[in-house]
Amino acid sequence: MRCSIVQARELCAGVFSIWLEAPGIARAIQPGQFLNVKVSSGVDPLLRRPISVADVEAGRVRLVFRVVGRGTAMLSHVRAGDELDVLGPLGRPAPEMRGQDVIICGGGIGAAPLLFLARRLANANRLRVFVGASTKAELLLLREFRGLGMRVAIATDDGSAGHHGVVTELVEAEVKSQKPKAKSQDAGRPSAVSRQPSVVFACGPRPMLADLVKRLDPIPVWGFVEERMGCGTGICYCCALPKKGGGHVRFCEEGPVVRLNEVVL
Repeated sequence: MRCSIVQARELCAGVFSIWLEAPGIARAIQPGQFLNVKVSSGVDPLLRRPISVADVEAGRVRLVFRVVGRGTAMLSHVRAGDELDVLGPLGRPAPEMRGQDVIICGGGIGAAPLLFLARRLANANRLRVFVGASTKAELLLLREFRGLGMRVAIATDDGSAGHHGVVTELVEAEVKSQKPKAKSQDAGRPSAVSRQPSVVFACGPRPMLADLVKRLDPIPVWGFVEERMGCGTGICYCCALPKKGGGHVRFCEEGPVVRLNEVVL
């Protein structure tokens, strides 16, 4: 499908946002799914680039990506009025939630697909949002998350904004602070109701995801895992990740939203 570009801009160094006019995709796509984008008009590069959808609004679809190679570098040069050839929606969406305490944790460019998820979950769940990056300048989409009426806790590796450290430390501290407390010795009754999360959704570098699972176990952690892909349709197994106990998860078919507690990161 060929889609017109409505807006294209750089959010910070090396990170770009593209809005596409794509009513059909906007109606069909669910949080966690992605588009396979052709980055040139010719056959070089041959493979499309998989990019998660960051948001959907009024028949338009937003892609947010970081330049990591030649293909995404080519994509960063598109402008409003250009067209992109895209395939999608692809992949399985994130599991639906209602009436749950949900933590959303994004690291760097990983904040992007979580925005669409937060928009869909906000009305029917209790959400807490955590966003981390290396520096203040690299914190992404804070205004958009806050525009959904959410308080956003932030962390930076260099301490230039929010918590000085990795975002997984911030999430762990929040979860530990919400653990049920022992019964009061005086009143003989439990303290206030705990708000430990029912589930965590996360996206970011693989070491961040592995660290989050380790810190929060046994709380279920669903990861939006972004990997290089070949076909994008489950045939080539280029994007497979080993499962604990045997077998593999293909991000383009069984993912890209994967229960991280069940895979080997």
